[in-house]
Amino acid sequence: MVTEDGGEQLRGHSYDHVARLTRLLDLARAGESGDDASVRRLVTWLAGALGGTVTLTGRDGEPLTGPASRAEAAAHRELAARAGELLGQVAGGRLHAAAVDDHHGQLRLVALGRRAPHPVLAAALPRPFGEQDAALLGHAAAVLALLLKAREAGEHRRSAERATECLRLAVFQLLMGGDVALAQRTAAGLSPGLLDADTARVHVLELPGHRRETLVRACEEATGERALAVRCAAYDSQLIVVTPTMRQGGPEGGAAHDAGDHDVAAALHRFVEEHPGVFLGSGGFHPLTQLADAYGEAARALAVARYRPGRVAEHLPQTRLTALLDPAASGAWAARVLQPLESLPHHGRGPLLATVGLGLEFTAVNAARILGISRNTVRARMDRTAALLGADLADVRARAALHLALQMPPDSPGTAADDGSRPAGLERLLAAGPVRDWAQELLGRLAAADRDLRRTLRTWIAENTAVEETAARLGVHPRTVRDHLRGAEQLLSRRLVPGGGDLYEVVLACAALEEVDLGSRPGCVMCAA
Repeated sequence: MVTEDGGEQLRGHSYDHVARLTRLLDLARAGESGDDASVRRLVTWLAGALGGTVTLTGRDGEPLTGPASRAEAAAHRELAARAGELLGQVAGGRLHAAAVDDHHGQLRLVALGRRAPHPVLAAALPRPFGEQDAALLGHAAAVLALLLKAREAGEHRRSAERATECLRLAVFQLLMGGDVALAQRTAAGLSPGLLDADTARVHVLELPGHRRETLVRACEEATGERALAVRCAAYDSQLIVVTPTMRQGGPEGGAAHDAGDHDVAAALHRFVEEHPGVFLGSGGFHPLTQLADAYGEAARALAVARYRPGRVAEHLPQTRLTALLDPAASGAWAARVLQPLESLPHHGRGPLLATVGLGLEFTAVNAARILGISRNTVRARMDRTAALLGADLADVRARAALHLALQMPPDSPGTAADDGSRPAGLERLLAAGPVRDWAQELLGRLAAADRDLRRTLRTWIAENTAVEETAARLGVHPRTVRDHLRGAEQLLSRRLVPGGGDLYEVVLACAALEEVDLGSRPGCVMCAA
């Protein structure tokens, strides 16, 4: 017979039990991803609900709730000591559950999951487990098993995502190094036929750090399998999107490409519009073998996009210096400059030239990250090239000359210096009328500023792009020099401060107008050659 007071007490226990089960369900819903915080939160709550000590042991015998505090580690050791061999038997699958009664109270062990070795949920009370305590422990064990399964699935997914990310980077690095055939075979593991294309276009996005992970995933979803999205190895804030395209209409249709890039470009433009703080630079179409050039164009366009209200800029075909030079004379000059590299074995020349090309555009550290090699390898190849050419590649003018020489097509036999005379040097090439007109138009844009940006620019080049020395020579603060350079970048629509192709063209434009002396420093033998 149950008294009225006893009935009220039973109902109170029932209400408490329902409330605890409801809270357990809420915790299960909140921790669907199975992350460490969710598991720890549930274990901590369970200890409070039972009025005892609760630990969760992983398959390796260590606590499964993330880094343990001293108190948690002590509790784990104490329960493991009390459980003795039973803990190993439950973890190993010989027992599904076990209980220990001693002078401390009662300890219960429950195996989680179906696959041994099992994680083990251990709960210790200073009293015997009641029926509702045992039921709550069983329900909590079932919920934790599901959370741990979700966490394991999440880890597998993240591992697969990391592997895919590494594979994308490897494909991009192969393309940057000029190894297109191997890149195409490697890309087949990502998306069959992705790189079965004639040309490609590169887009570079700059993403704000506090939302980078979310934005990268959103951008990857926006471009789908139509493009190769790669997290830049050199700049954490940048995402590179390579869009392979097929040229339409045969060789005559040079500017006509398929709709693949149009769709990707449209998706990227919408992405920028929808996400404040994101910038986009897009290059032109290039053969896959010239992806480094396509990437350079996109990177330079990104620098321009930072100054645009719409945060988007595309590479605009401009009259480049290489198009103005006499093909035969410039080809002969380039061949003479690069002739020492012909002594290299054929299998080693390609990687060296690919490294030198990026080494002229980026720092050794960033070039190494882009190519997937060590920075010491980059420096060694740059040093070897400098030694073979007899040039000081620490000098911006020597770097500009080598950069130009690498862009020139090889001269054709019989097209230059047929009379046996010495081929024209770079200074003579730059003195041609069309080149001087081009240089005057380019540098003339600086007149739009109310400051003498042109004087700062030529002094900065003469001082080998050293800001402090430039400031001392001009008698101004270094901050003023940096401010003038930023202003020049906007007016010229070229990226200057990080160096690279844009800077080199400006250096040669100044040389064409005799505002910079190419041969005034030791090590500029290529300049005056």
